[in-house]
Amino acid sequence: MFQRFCFLVILTFTSTIAVNADIPRTMYVINEAAETLSKMEMESFSIEQNILSTGQIPNQIAVHNNMLYLVNSGTDDILVIDPQNDGTVVKTIALPEGSNPWAIGFVGINKAYVTNFIANKVSIIDLDAGVVTGEISVGTGPEGILVIDNRAFVANTGYAGWGVPYKQATVSIIDVLTDSVTHTLAVPTNAQDLAVDSWGRIHVVCSGDYTTVSGQVAVIDLYTGPMWDTPAVIDTVEFGWITPGTVTFQPGDITITKDDKAYCVAWGNGTNGFMCSYNAISDSVLRSAADPILIGPNVSQLYYDKKEDALWIPTMTVWGGDAFIQKFDTSLDSVIWISNVIGNGSKSLAILEPILNSDPGADAVVSFKPGTGAGFGANFFPGNVLGGPDPDPSISEHMPSVKPSEILSLGRGGEIVLEFIDNYINDGEGADFTVFENAFISLWTGLVSIEAGIVSVSMDGVTFVEFPYDTATFAGLAGVTPTKDTQHPTDPAVSGGDQFDLADVGLSHARFVKITDLGDIKEEAPGAGDFDLDAVVAINSKAGTPTSVDKGIADMPTDFQLSQNYPNPFNPETTITFTVDTPSHVKLTVFNQLGQAVTILVNGKIEAGTHQATWNGRDYQGHQVASGIYFYQLKSSDKTEIRKMTLMK
Repeated sequence: MFQRFCFLVILTFTSTIAVNADIPRTMYVINEAAETLSKMEMESFSIEQNILSTGQIPNQIAVHNNMLYLVNSGTDDILVIDPQNDGTVVKTIALPEGSNPWAIGFVGINKAYVTNFIANKVSIIDLDAGVVTGEISVGTGPEGILVIDNRAFVANTGYAGWGVPYKQATVSIIDVLTDSVTHTLAVPTNAQDLAVDSWGRIHVVCSGDYTTVSGQVAVIDLYTGPMWDTPAVIDTVEFGWITPGTVTFQPGDITITKDDKAYCVAWGNGTNGFMCSYNAISDSVLRSAADPILIGPNVSQLYYDKKEDALWIPTMTVWGGDAFIQKFDTSLDSVIWISNVIGNGSKSLAILEPILNSDPGADAVVSFKPGTGAGFGANFFPGNVLGGPDPDPSISEHMPSVKPSEILSLGRGGEIVLEFIDNYINDGEGADFTVFENAFISLWTGLVSIEAGIVSVSMDGVTFVEFPYDTATFAGLAGVTPTKDTQHPTDPAVSGGDQFDLADVGLSHARFVKITDLGDIKEEAPGAGDFDLDAVVAINSKAGTPTSVDKGIADMPTDFQLSQNYPNPFNPETTITFTVDTPSHVKLTVFNQLGQAVTILVNGKIEAGTHQATWNGRDYQGHQVASGIYFYQLKSSDKTEIRKMTLMK
């Protein structure tokens, strides 16, 4: 169904998302004037001001993989903040001196782009190592960045210096798989930021020159030209002037709601901030500059909250003064709530979704064998298939998840094995777990676009029992039933997706779920692609590990175990614990991300029981290895386990 971008090869391993403590839904706000960070719990609206100091001129905060990333334009760095560790800074990523970093966009689990306003470049960041690995030259004065699928869009302002006429503003389109600019499109003066509508068109807000050119929005269609493969500006939305010939409308940010209503915001006149709006599909203006929506003054950012279908807007009484957060109802076009003071000179905000100590979603990828054409979502693997389904509340049976950060293509005949660690699936009343794929009902034909997968379960990860299925009706397969609601993934009555009952295969428990793309067994439908996994979620589950399995299934062998290293991440050394049940010849090896052996910690016959080995972060020759992800493998004559660890200097 979706275009495949690359072929993914991943060795067998276990990858988990470590969670230390429950965190409620929380808003984090940059206070630019105070150079601090504040937070507000979204349920209680309780505020903690100035929870930590930032660098100089903090410009943007973003959430990625349960971590906070704060871009400091003045000190040319990014602070990585762990909300589960009392909001402490766990890493500082240095950018080139004098580059003036502006905004960050995530192009994979461990990769990001950062726009550098003065350097006219985009830095490529290795998030694990915390270093710049390369640069991409873009237009003049890059600011906003938007990542959609495997493309990044950079808004280049054309700013040439104080009092100097603006150069041509452009949008650079980057292929994130090759880190190269594929297209450069001219747009109106002073391109600031970007948003995407439900048709996949890119909307670029352009502020104008603050004197004679008023604000506009350029609309980019990615699929024009004879081959429908050429991006081009196809329309321009004009809002007019606030006061004809005197005061221009100068929007600095744009957002588009799930109903394709676009909002652009301008700083204002000191008493009010100004917002204009338009229909993002027809491009027809709803509220022009002559009749703007009035909000709080001194506004530079809009944050659209899909869960509440509302805008959150940081405002200031004066620049650098007391700041408040306004909640804006998009159906009423009005502010419905204002917070207490949250800081001084608040500018940018982001919302961290709840982090739970235990959730019903799968916790680890044990193995992935990609099939032909796999690759969509590769740069966000394995995080895109762990936990719950895509939390976007706009997902429906007609509008599936299509984000590579949320789904992974298995490829034709591909296979993936997921593991539940903090709980296990239990045979209860009715269905016991749900597989979420992005099947959908076509608005044109009314038919379901099926991308089927065979489902098997296991207690030990070795012996799998396959659910019976029928290729004529697709009964018993996953990827058949569209997702209806991702907000209640454990309620099959409303969630949609494909449910499975352990009783159907004679199991009372399961810890492993294997999904295999149907492959060449049957072509699902013309135009249908391969299985695109979103999530596997337990409906009935229990904490811990069962001591036995009923209904004739053998006890789960817990006698050959490789534990997670501790501490992890670590520096300078870490301890690995493993258990064998009988005297055995075992080999414990450390590998790098290329699959190359770094060192061998154990290689010989050992007695039954629990053992420990320590790794000091050095290779065979005693040389200290670089920061990053490493894998450690415990292998006997007939058993193998692999886990991941992180060395952080």
